[in-house]
Amino acid sequence: MADQKSLIIKLAHIYYHTGSWDKAMVEYQKIITLDPHDFNVRMTLGEIYLKKGDLERAYKEFETAAGGFLGEKNPKKALGAFRELAHLIQKIVEPQDMERATALYKEILAKLPESTEALVNLRDLYQRHNQTAAAVSYTIRLGDLYNQQDYADKAEAEYSTACAMDPNNAEAKAKLEKIRFDLSSDSSAGFPKTGV
Repeated sequence: MADQKSLIIKLAHIYYHTGSWDKAMVEYQKIITLDPHDFNVRMTLGEIYLKKGDLERAYKEFETAAGGFLGEKNPKKALGAFRELAHLIQKIVEPQDMERATALYKEILAKLPESTEALVNLRDLYQRHNQTAAAVSYTIRLGDLYNQQDYADKAEAEYSTACAMDPNNAEAKAKLEKIRFDLSSDSSAGFPKTGV
């Protein structure tokens, strides 16, 4: 079975890299039949469906891959799959149904809280619909995520954005003041704390 799968993968990759999407799909589907838990292949199928404009099928493949990568305790690959899901939600769900889009973004965040795309899209969605309090809340949450990841410059930008959206938000002000203090302390000690 491993030899057969290897040969199919080689053929599928050839079709993929030459832009023969339909032939590549057939081969990748054969791989899924042999190994339904090959989540890398599911990601590739999702990409092909995107290229062909089949957003619904792309969404299903990315969703399956995201769940599979989480189950395998592979958050880095899961993050990539959830990034694709967030982009698709923005394209196919947001324009028709804000509530469903909101629920889908929150579902992603429940599974993978460090999904910056879901946070950004959710924040922007609330902002477009003039729901400032919710937009500020997700902006602060995004700043917190950047801060945890040692991207202090990005965190500062998010806290500053939250303050601009709601100048009276005490939490945003306090976090902005603290990070600016930390940044000035670090730079005066000769250690700039910025993300790479």
